[in-house]
Amino acid sequence: MSTETQQQKLETLAKELAKDIKTEHDLSDLSRRLLKLTVETALGAEAEAHLGYAEHDVIGRNTGNSRNGYSLKTVIGDHGDVEIAVPRDRNGIADRADDHAEELQREHHPRD
Repeated sequence: MSTETQQQKLETLAKELAKDIKTEHDLSDLSRRLLKLTVETALGAEAEAHLGYAEHDVIGRNTGNSRNGYSLKTVIGDHGDVEIAVPRDRNGIADRADDHAEELQREHHPRD
């Protein structure tokens, strides 16, 4: 997908979402929800790539490494705290996901 096509889709989505924004709190809430959705989707895609199968796919059964629920992590950002569900696997993908969450935390709140 081209960058231009992605931009057009984002602009269309933004226009639709903006219809419900009436206050600064509404904008902040939307920003938190978008951050949560984006990070969780990216972490889920990373887990799928790492494990080699989609969530709930029977091909993943008895492979020696499988999904093992989620860990909850809190990302503190400009729009408040956002709780992220980080996928786990039996062999430790959550460790790498924790690294991503910590990196995201540093990007949004760098230490002086």
